[in-house]
Amino acid sequence: MLYTLSDNSAWLVMVQLLDGVGNGLFATLTPIIIADLTRGTGRYNLALGTVATVQGIGASLSSVVAGLIVVAAGYSAAFVALASVALVGLLVFGLLMPETTPRAGRPDTTLDRSALPQPVSP
Repeated sequence: MLYTLSDNSAWLVMVQLLDGVGNGLFATLTPIIIADLTRGTGRYNLALGTVATVQGIGASLSSVVAGLIVVAAGYSAAFVALASVALVGLLVFGLLMPETTPRAGRPDTTLDRSALPQPVSP
């Protein structure tokens, strides 16, 4: 949405810097969240690969859809449309993402390492 507020080059550079910081946070936190959600299941790599595939498909589709919207209605409409999709994602994430931090009265589901086979010393 910030891209629609001005076409000043300094403003656009600042918005792109903010976008880069957000992208860095997203790229850093995604594997951590996946590890938290898949702890003890042995499905981390599968989940990470699935998320990366969905992200790739979304990136491809967003470019195509944004291009079609730019041709039909202009850049501001495309940015608003993409921001709207992101807002829907935020709402779904905020409402449906489970809390994984153990709480009082709720069992801790972390992996019990004492149950794993221990390496044999020579």
